[in-house]
Amino acid sequence: MGDDGTEIELALRATPGDTERLLASPTLAEMSRGVARRARLVSTYFDTPDLQLRAVGAVLRLRKQGRRVVQTLKTAPRPGDPAALRGEISRTVRGAGPDLGGAEEGAVLAELGLDAGIAATLVPIFVTDFERIAVPLALGGSSFELAVDRGEIRAGGAVAALCDVEIELRAGAIGDLYAVALALHAAVPMALQPLAKSARAHALRAGGTIAPMRAERPRLARKVAIGPAFRGILRTCLAQLRANAAAIDAGDDPVAVHQFRVALRRLRSAFAAFAAAMPAAERRRFSASLRRVARRSDAARELDVFVAEMLPALRRRIGDPEGLAAVEAVAERARAVARDRVRAMLRDPGFAATVLRLEAWVEGEGWRRAARDAYDMPARGHARDTLRRLQRKLLRDGRAIGDLEAEALHRLRLRAKKLRYAAEFFRDLFPRSGARGYLAALAGVQDQLGALNDSVTLRALLARLGRRRVADRAAFARGSAAVLGWCAAREAGELERLPAAWERFRDRRSFWA
Repeated sequence: MGDDGTEIELALRATPGDTERLLASPTLAEMSRGVARRARLVSTYFDTPDLQLRAVGAVLRLRKQGRRVVQTLKTAPRPGDPAALRGEISRTVRGAGPDLGGAEEGAVLAELGLDAGIAATLVPIFVTDFERIAVPLALGGSSFELAVDRGEIRAGGAVAALCDVEIELRAGAIGDLYAVALALHAAVPMALQPLAKSARAHALRAGGTIAPMRAERPRLARKVAIGPAFRGILRTCLAQLRANAAAIDAGDDPVAVHQFRVALRRLRSAFAAFAAAMPAAERRRFSASLRRVARRSDAARELDVFVAEMLPALRRRIGDPEGLAAVEAVAERARAVARDRVRAMLRDPGFAATVLRLEAWVEGEGWRRAARDAYDMPARGHARDTLRRLQRKLLRDGRAIGDLEAEALHRLRLRAKKLRYAAEFFRDLFPRSGARGYLAALAGVQDQLGALNDSVTLRALLARLGRRRVADRAAFARGSAAVLGWCAAREAGELERLPAAWERFRDRRSFWA
């Protein structure tokens, strides 16, 4: 834990075999600065019956460490904080229950909008019970503690195994923390662990599901410089990426896949929005790695849209035509396979390496040196130039919107997305008036173009589904024909409505002028 009441820590998900290889690895031996310590740690987590602490992102635990009982109050990172950062206040307490009478705890609770009287309503919620092997490390002038935790989580009558590798920065630079994590990951490839133990315990208690996370605004100060603005935006995108990776891994909510892909697009849009202030080679490298991740989730998202959105809309419009059940059955099987492939990707060490490398770059100083003077220049002027450029390109490509073919409309949709994400990133840098209406008008165009793109995607999707094993091919053909007929009628309606949506956007005054 840092002296300022914070904890800076990264976690990887391991197997017991991974942990044995890691503890025996020459890489760890080179960084080790002391003898490994073993201890059994049993922690009881407390909250109110209606989970008021959980609702504000706080965690309260009592951990038995030998004869001592250590109370820890943790808080979630705020939008724009590093992914590895948590607020943390720890102290030894007496007795079997929490003690929130300290000045530091009181200040944290007040900041979260809670009263210290909440202590009277706290009850045990879940328990973690594991053996920890702790190894002191050093690298690059910074010191760390490596913790290998193996045991279980017990919540609401359910039990789940845990096997984590955690690296905590004790003193020094956060960039060195990522250097350690990447070195250990290279020695023993492991998966990303996007959720703290407490979050996994809450999910276990709730039946295993994790809520998807929608995009959060970075809340930029009006006079922020380019470098801090870029870093804050990337941090909010990475937080969304991590949260939805966990939600996908835990359940089948199609919103999680959608929001995971939104996070990927926002990251790539942020690179484009700050292209003038960052090295081109690094921008291309990170954009390419994120594009590869996105492509591996394409099929899952397309099938989610078809099964969860388009088929219900079709049934509301034309009922249940002959053969539609055959199409839906094939699509559901393909959807299950696609979801499993996305989960396999997220559990693969390659995905962990992609995220850790990007976070290491965001938190390190290398790109700051490469950006030179641009890092400290006001972000507002850069934002205005970027938004003007993106809007100019969008308006140019949409001049003859009523006559554009499918490929041109697809390019226009991508331009609209880039402008919308950039406008959402930068809106706090300008007066509030006008931003909401501008973004709503732009979203209207994007929605129309998205619906048209769904129609194009649907035709290719049905062709792929038709090549799969089908129990009744004649029924599948009849169902496909019904879907394509409905799709053509829907597409005609969207094309008819598009010019009006475009006019509403085109006539809207930009909020950054």
